[in-house]
Amino acid sequence: MLPLSDILIWSFAGVLFGSLISWIPGFHIYNIIALLVAVFGVGEKMPVEAFPFFGLGAIVAYSYVSAISSVYFSVADESAVFLLFPTQRYLLLGRGHEAVLLYLIGAVSGTLILVLGMLFIFPKVLPPIYQATSPYITYFLTAIVLFMFMSEWPKEGDRGRTVKERLWLAWRQILGGILVFFISGILGFIVMNTSVLPTTSAYTRLTPMFIGFFGMSWVILNILSNPPMLPQKPEDMIESSIYNTLKASFGGALGGTIAAVYPIITGGMGALVAGHMTSQRGDDAFIISQGVNRVLYYVGAFSLLFLPNLRLTRGAGAWLVSSIYTPKSYSEYIAAIGVILLAAGISFLFTYALSVVIARSFNVMHIKKVSYFVAAVLVVISYLLTGWMGVVVLFVSTVIGLMAAAFNTRRSYCLGGLILPVLVSMTGHTGAFMHLLGLG
Repeated sequence: MLPLSDILIWSFAGVLFGSLISWIPGFHIYNIIALLVAVFGVGEKMPVEAFPFFGLGAIVAYSYVSAISSVYFSVADESAVFLLFPTQRYLLLGRGHEAVLLYLIGAVSGTLILVLGMLFIFPKVLPPIYQATSPYITYFLTAIVLFMFMSEWPKEGDRGRTVKERLWLAWRQILGGILVFFISGILGFIVMNTSVLPTTSAYTRLTPMFIGFFGMSWVILNILSNPPMLPQKPEDMIESSIYNTLKASFGGALGGTIAAVYPIITGGMGALVAGHMTSQRGDDAFIISQGVNRVLYYVGAFSLLFLPNLRLTRGAGAWLVSSIYTPKSYSEYIAAIGVILLAAGISFLFTYALSVVIARSFNVMHIKKVSYFVAAVLVVISYLLTGWMGVVVLFVSTVIGLMAAAFNTRRSYCLGGLILPVLVSMTGHTGAFMHLLGLG
């Protein structure tokens, strides 16, 4: 194990790195870490034993600081206020800083829940629960996908002028979601099971696809919508209650833990299930629960890599790090808990200060110019990691991500790019599916 001083230095470097890039719209910490490894490598400038702590610091920072891009840099015009996420509604009311504060309350709550869980619960409880339930993950995953479709409800059916128009408006969201899920799934199946991308990109072959689904499509929407730069209130005021905070923390922790422990299930899917189980209501509760959920999902999933008697690899960041070095001792596990607390404190202060600065200067910022710059960087990242075919995959997945927006359906249906190929593989039908697509 590294000396404590080295762990602190590399963890702080990870927090600093994660904080500097996580507020930029379209950037994901997994993509940037993968780019760092591809360009600079690990082992010469950074000891391999330090890489997990660098990654942990960066991921903790991302789970906090990414609230800035979610709140301030993902907006549409005010006519769509009833179709927006709660954070976007806060922004259009000039209360973006309040939304960040609510998120930070959730993130701090999620950090405390995670640390207490890692100290007293996870080492004893997680291994037997995981061993007992893991044989049924295929059924869990199938049930959650079906629940995603079933939880939709025909909408806007009273807005059309004719029967056919009302029928289409009522069902387009649901049908669009199903279409996006299966098209994403076919793209994911091709990327995962063919040689369309170079074999040297084994650990990053899904990166351009997810950049397109969730990063590039978001950035392009910002460019097309040219969001209004509305004055924001920088005051430290929130409208919520202790009851809502506790209830949202429980729901967020439940969804984040499910997503962290079980493969393929993402934070959004876990939040969807937990939200219905705990009957969450209210924009403030939603934003708080998102803060809890994202910390448990990102940081909790990565932390499982440190748990010696389980050592689960969950998430792209953990897979990338474990390909270079996997922590082996309880000393590293305890050190990881300390790193989480230290990184969370730094990330909290950075996010708060950055939110105040942005709230005060928001109406003079040029989000459209920032979006052009980010779009170019995302293309470069995809090219460096996977070559020109990766750029082609990026283009196709961006179109699919924009389709989700056009149908006003959940962006999470793009996760079909991961879920469908895995489900096909788990059920032993990969060969038949390739034959059906004319690939083998």
